[in-house]
Amino acid sequence: MKTTLIIMAAGKSNRYGSLKQIETLGPSDVTLMEYSIFDAVNAGFTDVIIIIRKETISYFQVIKNRIRDSINVQFVYQDLEQFTKNKELDYFREKPWGTAHALLCCKNICKTGFVVINADDFYGKMSFEDAMQFFKKEDKSYFIIPFLFQNTLSENGMVNRGICKIENNLLTNIEEKKELTKENIELENSVVSMNFWGFQPSVFTYIEYLFETFLEDHNPSDEFYLADVVAYIMKNNIEKFKVIQSKEQWYGFTYKEDKEHTHNALCKLKYPKDLWN
Repeated sequence: MKTTLIIMAAGKSNRYGSLKQIETLGPSDVTLMEYSIFDAVNAGFTDVIIIIRKETISYFQVIKNRIRDSINVQFVYQDLEQFTKNKELDYFREKPWGTAHALLCCKNICKTGFVVINADDFYGKMSFEDAMQFFKKEDKSYFIIPFLFQNTLSENGMVNRGICKIENNLLTNIEEKKELTKENIELENSVVSMNFWGFQPSVFTYIEYLFETFLEDHNPSDEFYLADVVAYIMKNNIEKFKVIQSKEQWYGFTYKEDKEHTHNALCKLKYPKDLWN
């Protein structure tokens, strides 16, 4: 069956200090997203769409050249003009519109059930296997794979996390909390969203509608987040988000100092030295 992996890689990595989406690490000395793509390919995904900025195309073309014999690869550009219907702003804006707008940029080429993830997070092979099993059983429902809060922290600084509320294996709410550390012991047994979502193409209709609403009433610093779309869908009982509790350890890097820990963790996993040959 046709199934797509969408990777959000258009961020500017301001806290990291350089384009962390193209940093290489682990036993195969490739980018973090390539481990996710490798796991997705082995789980049965047939296509990958990578959302990038136009000015970074040369970096991502190198990645595409490595993986194109293993999976169908397409790029989508996120820029400020897309889906704005030529609306004129009364202020200067440079930063992207946000994660929900990034996903909306895939509307015209993604026609299958899909998973969307971050380029700079590692989710583990079981996450993709669980996602594929879900798609084989369900042809309409949405889902989320959340991770334990204490397994998603950085030793090198504060992080922001979406705290999930779950009832009867369904997501009922996400509350964004900022500047979290291991000192937030009240959240120790909570699960959080690390942006591993499963959707059907129907979600693009809701995103496009909400983006039009967002453009009509927003502040210059506002961003249009995927979590806002999810909240709207849940509040209006449009679709249910089933919860597939992660069986994996999450890894990633928010700060430069996180890279060594993530590299060492990946080296303990059974990835081949040459990932794509």
